[in-house]
Amino acid sequence: MAITYTHTANIESPTGYTTELFVDNIRLEIPSILNDNSTVNLNKSENKALIMYQENLGIIKSQLEYIGTVTESAARDDIYMNGVLARHDYAVGTTQGQAIVAKLEETWADEVSSYTTHSKNLVAEYPANRPPYVNDSISFYNFEEPSDAIKTTFNATYEQYNHWYGLKFDTVTESVLAKFVIPAKEMERVDPTVYNAVSNHLPISSYHFYARIHDKSNNVNENIDVYFMADPVFVGAWCTENSYIFPYDITDLTIAPKLLIWGCVYNTVSGEITHVKAYTREEAD
Repeated sequence: MAITYTHTANIESPTGYTTELFVDNIRLEIPSILNDNSTVNLNKSENKALIMYQENLGIIKSQLEYIGTVTESAARDDIYMNGVLARHDYAVGTTQGQAIVAKLEETWADEVSSYTTHSKNLVAEYPANRPPYVNDSISFYNFEEPSDAIKTTFNATYEQYNHWYGLKFDTVTESVLAKFVIPAKEMERVDPTVYNAVSNHLPISSYHFYARIHDKSNNVNENIDVYFMADPVFVGAWCTENSYIFPYDITDLTIAPKLLIWGCVYNTVSGEITHVKAYTREEAD
């Protein structure tokens, strides 16, 4: 697939210039992004056009269409990291999900009012394969905005929340962490320095959002997560360029068609991306 671009002056464009993308028989036009000196920023303009193409006509559109075909209440998400399968997330109503929910209800019965309020809630068991997790743990994702009680318990004072959050249960210490999922704009408001640093690290991608991990002692962990949608070809090239470990075996052609989203772990102390993750979705067996 050969992609070409043109940049031309256009008095009808809000910026005075137009960037056009051509691929196969498709032409897509956007207002160009300008530099401070009013010249066209070629890289940003072409990336913006490419993202628009992917969202509306390309692989991101295909990914979104595929995700819509999977029954949420029967879903299994596979999470890949460091080149291997790291975890399975199961909807709470699946056979595997019910078994994990039973463990949560036995040890952490009072942490939330119900683990099964929403049939698309997800649970998982996983080893300590990335910070801040140090022991085998259970993950719970609740698809609603965190309650006031959860926000108070974990001292979360964000102005905007995505409509889901996670709880991470350490099976050895029985301690609990909360992962609060927030829009990109909220991350920019909370910590513009980190937001800009992360944004500058990412490949060409769309639909960014963030997650910050809190404990019950008013601490926010130095490792944050950023999520995005992107073409695996671009993610692969970006991983190679930056010496990151691509999350799965790229020769396995069964994975890419099931991609749900990508994720990265960014350490705010070292200023480095430490892990790259890929999430796929299908219906559980």
